[in-house]
Amino acid sequence: MRDEQALARVRELEGVIDRLKSVRDAVNELSISAYEKAGGALWAGQKRNRFTESYEVAKTGHSRIGDQIGQAISDCKSKQRSLAFSINPVEHPLLSAQAVAIALT
Repeated sequence: MRDEQALARVRELEGVIDRLKSVRDAVNELSISAYEKAGGALWAGQKRNRFTESYEVAKTGHSRIGDQIGQAISDCKSKQRSLAFSINPVEHPLLSAQAVAIALT
């Protein structure tokens, strides 16, 4: 039963990884630099400085989000591979092959 649970968890993690990749793609599609040009033109003087400071904070946060999502994907893949290779290939060759195939894609 433990091996069946490991395979189920490998499949579950594949769904999580797919969702994380979708979020990462959406974050990457956001062109934060477009906001600098669009917003910066509307402000002058002290307000421009505040806008620029806020923009830099947002730009840094945007970059950090992408990195964190990438790390979450990596962590999930690592856990997935660990679970896949924990399935005994002698006792459950089909389960093992399925789990390894999922984890290595």
